[in-house]
Parts: sequence; C-alpha cells; structure tokens
Amino acid sequence: MSGTNVLPKRSDVLDFILKEMTKKEILSLYKRFLTKFFGGTDGGVLVSEAAVRWLIARNLCSCYGLYDDKKHLICFGLFINDIEKRVMLLDYFVVLKKYRGYNYPEIFFEMLVEMYMHEEEKTDSTGNVLGIFIELEGACNMSVKALDKRQVELGFYRKLGAYITDIIPEFSDEEYNILFLPINARLTRTELKAEILNIYKEILPSFNDKRKYIKRLTEEVDGLI
Repeated sequence: MSGTNVLPKRSDVLDFILKEMTKKEILSLYKRFLTKFFGGTDGGVLVSEAAVRWLIARNLCSCYGLYDDKKHLICFGLFINDIEKRVMLLDYFVVLKKYRGYNYPEIFFEMLVEMYMHEEEKTDSTGNVLGIFIELEGACNMSVKALDKRQVELGFYRKLGAYITDIIPEFSDEEYNILFLPINARLTRTELKAEILNIYKEILPSFNDKRKYIKRLTEEVDGLI
C-alpha cells in the first residue's frame, strides 16, 4: 500500500475528488480491472457481470473513485454492504498502475471516512455508516515475501485506525482475518459479528446457518482492541 515516492500531503493538495460511481461506471471498471479476479470457478460471490448487476440492483454494491484535478481516475474501492448500509465490506481496492507507489490509498480512505463521519448531521444523508470491514489474507502457510506484503498492508490499515477483529470467515480453504475501521461507532465483539453476518446473509444465496461462515472467534487476537 505504501511506497517511497514523495507526494504532497492532502492538506497541501486540495484538488482531489472522491465520488461514488454510477452503475455504468462500476460495470466499466469491472470489465477493465476486475474480471481477472472473478474469472475462475472458485465459488466466489462476484463471478460474473450478472452477479455484479444483481448486487447493484439490490443496493448491496457501491464503488468510490479518487480523481485528480484533471479528472483522471487514480484508484477505486469496491464495497459490499448490508441492505441498510450500516457497514461496508471492502471487496477490492485497486490503484491504477501509473499511480502506484504514492500515498493515494491513504488519501482515498481519509476522504472516504470524512464523507461518512457524523453523516447523521447532514441533510442529504441516506444512512449512518458505522465502519468498514476489511479482509486480510491469513498468515498461515505464507511465503516470506507474502508475509512481508501482508505486514505492509496490516501496517497501512492500522495507521488508518483499523484493528484486527477475532472473526475468521470460512468460504474456501484460504484463511482470512477481518479488520474493522470504525467511522461513527466502535463496535463490541457481538456487534461486529452481527454486522458482518448481515452482509453475508444478503449476498450469499446459500446462507442458512451462520455458523458455516464463521470458522472461529478467538478470545485473543493480535491487535484486537
């Protein structure tokens, strides 16, 4: 997520724009950047354009893009949310190749958090986003290089204010940790579990037993606050 290149801090550069993308724009990004992630037969949720259209139609999918002052797209995040948009799950975050190595991801998430912070005070608010869930690949059986990359990602999200929860979902043979980035609330363990299960319930047609999707809730996890 981070790099060594120098870029002025956001306080010095006020021309970034963060906007929520339309259905047409989301589908365009899907075709350009995300088909390589969803082209397999691994049983994932977003495996086809039809699935993306289904999520958008049910208001379960949103996408935000960071643009420069010349309206060039720098990076974007695709999120899946519950029906009330109380929480969002970061599904994919993509920085366009020419913009990698700078602190654009930090600017993206800072602006996104600001967009939703205390939004109950805004007249145009459509809800009150409590926070963002973030998936992080588990450390089990990782190579040294992959572990180093994971540590960089973990350090990046922790710097933003996210922390590791004790929720470990089970969708495949791969293990993932779930981080939570608070925006308008800092949730309890019980609330965290309930909120992420609400997302799974909406997006997984086979959802009929919540225990199937939570492999383990440990009492102590590194970084849990």
